[in-house]
Amino acid sequence: MAILIAWSCPVLAQSAASPPSPPSVPAGVELPIEVRLSVRILNITRLIETTGELSASIEYTQRWVDPGLRFDPVAQGEEHIDLTGAAAEARLGQIWRPGITIDNMIGNPRSQTVFLSIFYDGRVVQIRRLDADFRIRANMSSFPFDTQYLPLSFSTARHAAHEVALTTTEFDRNFSTINPDISANNWKPRGVSFVQSNFFGWNARPFSRITLIATVERDWTRYILRLFVPFIAIMSLSLFLLWASTSVLPNTQRVPMVFSTLLALAALSFTFEASFPGSISMNSPIAAMISMGYLYLPVVLVIDLFPGLDNSRFARRFPYLLPELRRNLRLTVPLLFLGLCLYSLLPTIER
Repeated sequence: MAILIAWSCPVLAQSAASPPSPPSVPAGVELPIEVRLSVRILNITRLIETTGELSASIEYTQRWVDPGLRFDPVAQGEEHIDLTGAAAEARLGQIWRPGITIDNMIGNPRSQTVFLSIFYDGRVVQIRRLDADFRIRANMSSFPFDTQYLPLSFSTARHAAHEVALTTTEFDRNFSTINPDISANNWKPRGVSFVQSNFFGWNARPFSRITLIATVERDWTRYILRLFVPFIAIMSLSLFLLWASTSVLPNTQRVPMVFSTLLALAALSFTFEASFPGSISMNSPIAAMISMGYLYLPVVLVIDLFPGLDNSRFARRFPYLLPELRRNLRLTVPLLFLGLCLYSLLPTIER
């Protein structure tokens, strides 16, 4: 008896530790089984671009046919059986299901609900609604005129592509929508689209994958007061330096004012990065404008020092050149800076 127990224990431990084998596909069905998928984004509550995290409530619907689930609607008294919650989960544990997973979901959902309908002709409709976090990749190079494409990747981890194929029909694409009134601040939804592909998984076998891409656009008009007005207010001091006479602004105060403006511009860039993470560190248009401002202000200081050259040898030799050069530069340099700022903004606005 002891020898028998000692021999059977490792076997029992090995069988308990081994993962369960994936359920086989229904009998009498032509492979691959076509599983139709539609997705609705019910709400987007949070979008963190720097960390690449999305918090959303979604609802995805799976449709397939299992001939083994057919029943007589007359004897049953109804054409379809509807289950929800725990009853639906229990029934799903008894039948074959494609086992669709969301590849870029972070951890477990905060909440989820399952609905199941089994029709008399073997059609199965499973609806799963969940609230969870998802991993995304954001591009802030056009901030604050950026458009983000948020992917949700669905795949069949249980069955290879020759057994289960994920697909969408015209009905599924029309049914797949995004709520036009999302909770995420400063974002406007634009629509959804699907991308169908395959990927190689276990034993280099191809698996089917469908990616829903939700397009959201940043409402850049809400950033005018917070981004552009402070920048314009600081850079307008350069016009005062270029055009103010010495009686209004003495020469002894001009150099300190330029350095004070540079410090204000540096403080503004740190404020932007703290308030809008990624706005400065990811080569956005506002970051390009601030970088050009660091070069523009010293140029303004050099132009402002031209009056000190009136008694130089160059000024005595060309008495009309220096005043004319000063008049042209104090107009062309600000216009050139404004043109460069607009040049950095217009391509992102057109996108």
